[in-house]
Amino acid sequence: MKNQLERNAGVSLIIGSILAVITMVLHPVGGDINHLIQISTVIIASHTIALFSVPFLIFGFWGLSRRIGMDNTLSVLAFITAGLGMISVMLAGAINGLVVPFFVDNLETATPEKLEMSRTVLSYGFSLNHAFDYIFIGATCEAFLLYSIAILKNQTFPKWIAFLGIGIGLGFLAMLVAGFGLIDLHGFRIFIFGIVLWIISVGVMLSKKS
Repeated sequence: MKNQLERNAGVSLIIGSILAVITMVLHPVGGDINHLIQISTVIIASHTIALFSVPFLIFGFWGLSRRIGMDNTLSVLAFITAGLGMISVMLAGAINGLVVPFFVDNLETATPEKLEMSRTVLSYGFSLNHAFDYIFIGATCEAFLLYSIAILKNQTFPKWIAFLGIGIGLGFLAMLVAGFGLIDLHGFRIFIFGIVLWIISVGVMLSKKS
């Protein structure tokens, strides 16, 4: 039963990653209020897919921690950190993908005064979303590093999995510190596609592990 749960967790990581990729492919480019109103359906659809990916990824990371060992400090800390990242991206997705389109849907016939106030509200919402994005990026990179060090120490998977995780984690953290725009759409796509590479690799290994 234990091995089956871990194999299922590996499949769950792959499913969650695929959903994340679909989200980024469908994710539209933002714009002014009129543009947001026009693309609100696509915004809701793409972010709903992202929200569906969160439970799959959390379950997958739990299975990975089980495989490494729940008595391993790094493994447990990595799962907690990854979980915090998943909660952050869920909140960011809810704000950008549900709150914003619901909010602008009522502005189609708004007065100029109401539109001006709405821009301030939207600006605050986007700032809040960016904060959760930064938490997600930082927590995910930290989790990758912790998992990778634990994998190296326990030799749970081939060493290249650990080196790939360390490279991705440190690489994106360096980009963040250097001021690379990881939270704009183009940068966030690069981040998602990068972490998906490692998550799918781990998922495949986990699902095949006896």
